[in-house]
Amino acid sequence: MGAHQSDRRLCLAAEPQAGGREVSAAKAARKTLAYDFFRFLYSPLFIVSTYGEGEPPDNAAAFWHRAKIAWPDLRGLNYSLLALGDRSYADFCGFGQRLGDWLDAAGAMAALPRHEADRLDAEVVHTWHRQVSHWTGLTLQAPSSAPFQQWALRERTQLNPESPGSPAWLIRLLPEGELPHWRAGDLAEVRMGSIQRTYSIASVPEDGALELIVRQVVNGDGSVGQGSGWLCCHAEPGATVEIQLRSNPGFHLPEDNRPGIFIGAGTGLAGLRGLLRQRQRLGCPDNWLLFGERCQQHDRWLAEELETWTSEGKLLLDRCFSRAGDQPEYVQHRLAAKAEQLRQWVDRGASIHVCGSLAGMGNEIHRLLQELLTPEQWHGLQQQQRYRRDLY
Repeated sequence: MGAHQSDRRLCLAAEPQAGGREVSAAKAARKTLAYDFFRFLYSPLFIVSTYGEGEPPDNAAAFWHRAKIAWPDLRGLNYSLLALGDRSYADFCGFGQRLGDWLDAAGAMAALPRHEADRLDAEVVHTWHRQVSHWTGLTLQAPSSAPFQQWALRERTQLNPESPGSPAWLIRLLPEGELPHWRAGDLAEVRMGSIQRTYSIASVPEDGALELIVRQVVNGDGSVGQGSGWLCCHAEPGATVEIQLRSNPGFHLPEDNRPGIFIGAGTGLAGLRGLLRQRQRLGCPDNWLLFGERCQQHDRWLAEELETWTSEGKLLLDRCFSRAGDQPEYVQHRLAAKAEQLRQWVDRGASIHVCGSLAGMGNEIHRLLQELLTPEQWHGLQQQQRYRRDLY
């Protein structure tokens, strides 16, 4: 259990869905109601993030599904809660607030004011750490993150020439110094002057470079977005940016070589490509990619790489095109058409990784999986953390 325990003081945490520091103790949290776990706790510390619009992160979903319909007697329990969120979303720290309200309604008492940190705001997190240390007598490790480093743009390749959609580019960067380590599924925080953007990493360290897939944003007046415009248009080869690598444990691959289902659309291919490159490097069989874009003629992103894996029997590839003449198809349509195959793979222990837009594809795939899978299959995916998402 990834938690600090001393004198029956326990930190239960639901880690950020896409990045941030790893604070996972979801396994302990999922056992809470089944084993009346709360009554054994003294001064529990909760660190919880919010996903999307007020949802729990995936590794806390099963716990919350049970907790919100149960009312254990938590009188005498004193706790502290740090909620992590992002103010660009309407329901800022929504899950943290709901968990705190649930604890209070069950009779627990907040020993400290609830703290809400916007994008891991260092001042808020440090303040919570200081107050918790004073309250519990524990010495907590101060939060830290990898420093920003200088990287140079080496190459960019357009993935969709002549596409009716906005241009998408494969961006290749090299560090000024030794290549640092990251894991497939991690994120890159890219700072270009005063502009900062987060991107899924599309490569693994063994590739010798950091690669991103970036969609060029075009505004209504024809101007390009500030961040994507710099990476895709304005920067000359050799130009430098500052990058901070961020661990994204909720999107990492399982430790074994179980079958893998990878679902995405658009620039969501970036995070999936990193995972697939790692699995190809390790020789993992049974890889199934369902990927959606716009135009069949011009949006066959990374065609040579993906089709080589397919011809070698290393990848099962389903491409979908939303502007494919008389038969437009989104990735969720293809998944529904392959429902029986999906259930067979899940029964074989497959993990499912979804990467891309939350508002469109991500929410549709989430709803569809619950519809296509049996309750036992869906519950097993969540309990065993075999359903992992990187959505934005």
